[in-house]
Amino acid sequence: MVVVLPGDEIRDAAPSMAQTKLGPGVLPTPARTEDGAVSLTAFRAGALGHVEKAERSRAGAAPPVHAWYVDGLQRRYVPVAGDRVIGQVTNRGMESYTVTLFAAHSATLPVLAFEGATRRNRPNLEIGALVYARVVRAEAWTEPEISCVDAVTGKAEGLGELKSTEPDTAMVWPVACSLAQSLLRPQHQLLKHVAAHFSFEAAVGVNGLVWVRTASPEHAVAMGRVLAAADDALRDTAPHTPDTASPDTLHRRVAVRGDLPSADIARLVRLA
Repeated sequence: MVVVLPGDEIRDAAPSMAQTKLGPGVLPTPARTEDGAVSLTAFRAGALGHVEKAERSRAGAAPPVHAWYVDGLQRRYVPVAGDRVIGQVTNRGMESYTVTLFAAHSATLPVLAFEGATRRNRPNLEIGALVYARVVRAEAWTEPEISCVDAVTGKAEGLGELKSTEPDTAMVWPVACSLAQSLLRPQHQLLKHVAAHFSFEAAVGVNGLVWVRTASPEHAVAMGRVLAAADDALRDTAPHTPDTASPDTLHRRVAVRGDLPSADIARLVRLA
């Protein structure tokens, strides 16, 4: 894994644009190589990441997709197709909802973009409701479009309205976008360590929001205290893996940024 600066070019990123998935921090380079391979340009400083995987398709096997992204310290969210985000309904229309992603632009959520939704049976979201959604489209000159269904299965797959009923308590905590992205990685153990102290449900949006539902307000406040400490640890210039040896590669260092030792988590939880 390498570190890139704005303007650095990533040559031979993928055989074709159809096999390229753009993540945060990269854009296509207008010039192509002689063999037609895709070239990308970084517009953000950070660690360059690459994931190669087979795309799911109803037709069966498909050519591998090459996903490229730049992972760096980030607090301002820029929508990218495929991101899972937490938004709040700010306006209701006949065909769609207006949802703020707490970014530069609001997003559009069609009323039919829910599992089982039809023109006669459509969801009824109130202004102020929170939704966990997937960014479907994020063009440069238009509002982003989000959806609460999986593109392949047509099921919710955990997406939809985020709500809580008494006696449960639900809260939303803001964190750095970089921390939110790290929390979604399987290597990150922060939420697993908190779950050892009390049960909770959580939804992590890469736009820098974490929704938490717990059985008591004290546990919700404790989760906020843990996330605030993790946010502070994110700025540590020498990240570490708690309870284990320090990672020896940049990729592992980035993956566990903002993690906390088990003893610190236990202390923060006990303060409740």
